[in-house]
Amino acid sequence: MKVSLASTSEYTVKAAESISDLSPNAADVLITSVVTAMVTELGVCSPTSAGLLTFHDGERNTQHTIDGYFISPNSFKKGSMEKHKITMTYGGHIETYAGANTFAIPGIYKILDFIYKNYSSLPLKNLLEFPIKISKDGFKITQPTKDYFIHSLKPLYMWHDESAKVLKPLEEDLENGVVKLIKLSETLAHLSDNDFDNFYYGDIANEVLKTIEDEGGHATKKDFETYEIIHDSKFEHYFKDLKITGHNGPSIGGLMVLKYLDALQGSSKQIEKKLQDVYLYRKDNLEFFGNRKDKVGKEIKNFNISPSTVQVNTSDTDNNHFSITFSSGYGSGVICKNTGMYLNNSLGEIELNPQGFLGETKGERLISNMSPLIINSKNGIVTIGSPGADRISSSLAQVINNYTKNNNWKISIDEPRYHVNMDGTSRSEPGVKVNIKNTTTTQANDMYFGGVCVTGYDSELFSHGDKRRGDANWKN
Repeated sequence: MKVSLASTSEYTVKAAESISDLSPNAADVLITSVVTAMVTELGVCSPTSAGLLTFHDGERNTQHTIDGYFISPNSFKKGSMEKHKITMTYGGHIETYAGANTFAIPGIYKILDFIYKNYSSLPLKNLLEFPIKISKDGFKITQPTKDYFIHSLKPLYMWHDESAKVLKPLEEDLENGVVKLIKLSETLAHLSDNDFDNFYYGDIANEVLKTIEDEGGHATKKDFETYEIIHDSKFEHYFKDLKITGHNGPSIGGLMVLKYLDALQGSSKQIEKKLQDVYLYRKDNLEFFGNRKDKVGKEIKNFNISPSTVQVNTSDTDNNHFSITFSSGYGSGVICKNTGMYLNNSLGEIELNPQGFLGETKGERLISNMSPLIINSKNGIVTIGSPGADRISSSLAQVINNYTKNNNWKISIDEPRYHVNMDGTSRSEPGVKVNIKNTTTTQANDMYFGGVCVTGYDSELFSHGDKRRGDANWKN
């Protein structure tokens, strides 16, 4: 069997190569790649990430979605409401909250557990061997992490004593410092002896929960044990000669991709206003807690009648295809001493919590821009997805729209991108063909515009990464 990989994480290629002599399938490569990214992409994601998966089952010829996104704790403890606000220059200016009380319950291990038990062909020990080794032996951080840590290392990751010890090599030399995560290596070894679901029960959960409790967080044992993924809340939408399958809600990312695709059609004279209106619609109509699933589903149905994250895509010659987007927010700065796991800060992401920090989010699935997709075209089946916060939807829409014109995924990914913000200002790469008046021109291939990854299988396997975020791609 042949397998292809496209990712925004450079070390995933080495992870895939480490099992290449064992005849892995697409699920095997996805699992080892996701865990490796959670080890090596410090700040960009972490071992307490959450995500969304869209996949094509080659044997059954069916397409599915799994929502494993963050869920808020069911209650917030009185006396643990202290705000630790961080300001960074990343992306111009960003404010977020740090600390253990920003931690939300992650679903990444539920997703991995499902993939492993239903689609993997190799023992878990083989799949985790590379991330166990690299976390123990140490690694230099990748360029996207360097770009992020230029802004975030000191304010977000060095205030916490244990984190400061772990990341001291980077404080001394960001370019060449080697990070070793010995405790995390031991934790992954424990998972490899058991299963991924062990994160939610037993020793690992107990240690993570102890750190959360000691440092003023809100998650409880019950929150961990009652976490559930959402299966097959999906949409199928036809755009020109493409059939697009994605998440129907409560994630808003898929709907936003469709709205951006719609806005990109027709005359380009009013493109800034049209794209600003898409952003404003999201803000006014979709950023709420409650029954987003029905709201998003209704909006997507109307379309059929009349966009800090990591992306990993894999495909194989049995026509299995997986697209997963996952994140841990900006990071809380807190590391669990006895597991080596950095905690997410998803409750502290201001732009995704419309009720405000520790507002009425109790037990809710948090708001996600993620949108991993499966696309059927006349040439075959492809996976596509991107990191990039609110630029996920606009980046994916531009690449998909480009493909309908040139029938070439690589060229479509490489085309210059732009993004219009809610206030009407925009950022654009050099060479953008659309006339945008009120814009800041970035460098070419700026990581601000995400990292669109594509894998697929037509007459042969293919994979395309994105120069904006690592350009990691591999085929065996």
